[in-house]
Amino acid sequence: MEVHHDEQQTETLILTEDGIQIAAFWTVFLCRNSKDGRFDPLFVMENILPLFDSTFNYRIVKKNEWMWESSKVAFYIPSKNEIIIRSDVYDGALECNAMDVITIAHEVVHYLQRIIMEFLRALDCVDFKTELCSVNSKAMSRHEIQTDMITRLVMCPEHLLEGMTEEEIIRHYIFNPMIQVICGIIKEAGENLIESLYEPNLNLIEEKGA
Repeated sequence: MEVHHDEQQTETLILTEDGIQIAAFWTVFLCRNSKDGRFDPLFVMENILPLFDSTFNYRIVKKNEWMWESSKVAFYIPSKNEIIIRSDVYDGALECNAMDVITIAHEVVHYLQRIIMEFLRALDCVDFKTELCSVNSKAMSRHEIQTDMITRLVMCPEHLLEGMTEEEIIRHYIFNPMIQVICGIIKEAGENLIESLYEPNLNLIEEKGA
């Protein structure tokens, strides 16, 4: 995912254009705020991600204690499975400042791509592509652009359905065979979802793939 200071290289997820749209659609569906049906990155970070992943953490650091460059106001560290946010950005998002909300949404999407990566690895998906790269590599640049694209779509989900008929929406987002397998896993695994993905034998995955 993203490389920050303590990581020289990291594995990045590379999705096709269709993959980006499908990832965004199901991110909105599974992580939307039940109050208004939209994707709220603060709500997702504080309430949904910890429910499914006990290893996930987020940390708010006071602005006067910020140890990183001033241009980097929030970031996700894959090795620690942690999102770090500068306090003024967090407060701005609470007050619905658009730029601060998008900044946090971008880092939440970085985490969610990690989960997609684990799903695809567990399912041994032949279309699954990753690259091991450094922070200044072309692969990382593509991954950052991909993250921006998913973030824009989850924040404006109406674009996911734009120009599509009801039949096309169902076929593309619902009846896709891979999506059906993943939804079955989510339903059966429940709160043990992340643990199921990391189990060596992955019995749940094997049963679904049979």
